[in-house]
Amino acid sequence: MHDLLVVGGGVMGGALAVGIGRAEGGPRSVAILDHSPEKARFVASRFPGGVAVDSMEPAKMYLLAVKPHHLRGVLTNLPPHSKAISVAAGVRLDQLQTWAPAGAQVIRAMPNTACEIGAGVIAISEVDDGGFLTATRELFGLVGKVFVVPEKQFDVVSALSGSGPAYVFLLLEAMQEAGLTLGLPASVALELARATVRGAALLADARGEDPRTLRLAVTSPGGMTAAAIAVFEELGLRHQTLEAVRAATARAQALADHAGE
Repeated sequence: MHDLLVVGGGVMGGALAVGIGRAEGGPRSVAILDHSPEKARFVASRFPGGVAVDSMEPAKMYLLAVKPHHLRGVLTNLPPHSKAISVAAGVRLDQLQTWAPAGAQVIRAMPNTACEIGAGVIAISEVDDGGFLTATRELFGLVGKVFVVPEKQFDVVSALSGSGPAYVFLLLEAMQEAGLTLGLPASVALELARATVRGAALLADARGEDPRTLRLAVTSPGGMTAAAIAVFEELGLRHQTLEAVRAATARAQALADHAGE
């Protein structure tokens, strides 16, 4: 029996399998199942002891990283009394519990792809099921920072942190393009952007101060940073961010509404 069977070797499933498989003190046996055997073998090759399987083999815990419209079929094929974690966007906990086999325990989670390098953010639905919630927190604690949130907040949390890396990558794209447009080589502009975002995130984490305080500390009145911030404010960066997260939340809710169809 495997300690963990990851169903779905795509971007998220692969990131989780690799992160968990490489983590010190993690499960000793991590298996990957995907509709593409080649993809499963590739993911399994990226961490010590990874195993690619071609069927739903027995496991102590199942991590379901499939598309929302495939989730019902996967859940119904689990063995009775299984312990399963779904990371599918927009599929609510009550739906998961309805589709799961008799006696199964199911938890909803939303990680992000930084789990691959042990720097993820993972939200877990708040449930009262004793040991499985604790085991789930411990599993995801191997690859990032874990938050347990009420189900009613899950779509917003997913939109903020689950999709969040894409927002940062878009910022990196924009910073690189700005540097390129203003005369820097593309590679130099990208490395400057990467290092700046990385350093700012580490500093914010180390200081523990609110972002406004950190921003004002490097924004001298009348200086070059102030000139840039004024443009962001004028163009509505805060409003754009709010509307982007609102749109992602609405999409998660729409996915939940159609998940059983």
